Amino acid sequence: MRTVSLLVSLAMAVLIGGVPRVQAAPAAAPAAPAAPAPPAVAALYFDYDGADSDLGQLRKGFTSMLISDLADLDAIRLVERDRLESVLAELKLQASPKFDPTTAVKVGKLLGARFLVMGRFFASMNKFRVDARIIDMQTGHILASFGETGISDDFLALEQKLAGALKAHFTKIVPPLDKARTETQTATPPRPQSAKPPSPLKAKTVAEYGRALEAADRGDKQAAKKILEKVVAEAPDFSLAAADLDRLMK
Repeated sequence: MRTVSLLVSLAMAVLIGGVPRVQAAPAAAPAAPAAPAPPAVAALYFDYDGADSDLGQLRKGFTSMLISDLADLDAIRLVERDRLESVLAELKLQASPKFDPTTAVKVGKLLGARFLVMGRFFASMNKFRVDARIIDMQTGHILASFGETGISDDFLALEQKLAGALKAHFTKIVPPLDKARTETQTATPPRPQSAKPPSPLKAKTVAEYGRALEAADRGDKQAAKKILEKVVAEAPDFSLAAADLDRLMK
């Protein structure tokens, strides 16, 4: 009887108080839209207008330096030189000394580039001139052109001036195309700069560096290491060459 009374009491409590409500879990906050990826930029090998075949090797060395200097720019994503080599091999263009506009656009599309950097350089006496242009792959239009002149004995200064001009332009044109990403992205702290200014780098040394890259691209690692050892011995501050040599030694 006592059990029956307890059950009746519980039933009355439910009828009087109603069925207890189950609290719904709070709705999850809507997921933030994924930030778009930075636009891809591909730097092709620059054309060489000159009769000195040794300086023709500058093409790979110069482009490798340019890619390295532009790689720390958050607004864009640089296509690696290895990927460029792969596409050129696919199109059988490894030995091509120049890129006509149609071929350049084809290479850019295969690289998935939004912007293409290409140009030419030539030497006269001890002077060097480098011209570059940025091409919008969606429209085919030239967005900007740049030109820098320097001396053969300080090719690094010439390359860095051109890289600085390209950086400034990409910083200016990319935010409107990529507003959502730039508004949400945390600013990258600036890289610490060495107090010691970089030593001058001769065009001939960069050409030797390009020759080492050419040897590595065709699979001759021993020849590439031998050339890079010579380059690093001549230019100890050439950190890009030293890094490539370190990779080949592993």
